[in-house]
Amino acid sequence: MADADPTQQRMQKLEGAVKKLKAVNDKAAIKLKDQKDKYQKALDKTKIELEKEQDNVKKGEDKLNLQEQQTKDKLDNQKTKLNEDWEKKFEEAGLKKKPAEKKSSGDKVPLDYIPGGVEPWMATFADMVTLLMVFFVLFYSVEKDNTEKFKSAIDMMVEEDGPDGLAKIMKVVDSTKVMKNLKEMRDASKAKTEDTIEKKVVLRVPGLNLFKKGGAKLRSEARPVLNEIVKVINKKGKNYKIFIQGHTDDVPINTPKFESNWELSAVRATAVLRYFYDKGIEPERLTATGYADTFPMVPNNTKEGRAKNRRIEFVLEKMPEKKSKKKKVDGRENMKPKKT
Repeated sequence: MADADPTQQRMQKLEGAVKKLKAVNDKAAIKLKDQKDKYQKALDKTKIELEKEQDNVKKGEDKLNLQEQQTKDKLDNQKTKLNEDWEKKFEEAGLKKKPAEKKSSGDKVPLDYIPGGVEPWMATFADMVTLLMVFFVLFYSVEKDNTEKFKSAIDMMVEEDGPDGLAKIMKVVDSTKVMKNLKEMRDASKAKTEDTIEKKVVLRVPGLNLFKKGGAKLRSEARPVLNEIVKVINKKGKNYKIFIQGHTDDVPINTPKFESNWELSAVRATAVLRYFYDKGIEPERLTATGYADTFPMVPNNTKEGRAKNRRIEFVLEKMPEKKSKKKKVDGRENMKPKKT
């Protein structure tokens, strides 16, 4: 048997490979066509659903327009009916006279004319007087509030929320409230010593009105309060010494800045002293002392009591007057020369 031709064998292999590739290509083409048909069906379905949604939206708009028109017609009918009813009631009450005779074309009735002899401006005037009366009643009721309850409520809110609570209060209550309390204390101290010479005046300010909780840096809200106290000091004159006393409650404190309430109260008093010095008060008249919790005003067994004990006190004490001495010149008294 003769050997097979190698070229013919190679050609047979190539033909077999081409047949396989053709079969794979035909299979891929059929699969691609199926996928194309599937996507086309999905696209057609989506288009149909979209058209349905558009129809539904259009129907909804038409329905809303119809309802709006019906509501408008209904309101117009109700308005007309109400006008007719009120006109009928006015006629029955005698507020509106029935037209007895026709007026000439020259006699035109003003649009704001109110039958019955009442002028149009009376309605506006009555409203204004009523509003003024309500305003003054509210103003009087606010002024009659109990100041002590108001201060106690502030202390409780500050105790619970700390400086944030004080900031909330200061947004609602203007700082003039604090100045008003200072003025009342000043007037009270003046009334007690009206007939005698004042030897000592004591002013107290809650600690959280001047400092943040646990801190010794003066708050921005403290400046109006301290400025008012500076006015009191300047009004008293330079013959008064000012003792600035810092007080705390009995709750222990231990922070990187302050190891105890002693340091906290002393630094707070010193901060106020420095503020007074910057305002021009003579340093020899100023004294700052920290007393911690050694002199409580009330027991520290409640939040209100602890808030009241955290305070800065300003004690204005009159200095004793110095006796005047005769001036001497060259070690001798300045005496008039005698005539010889």
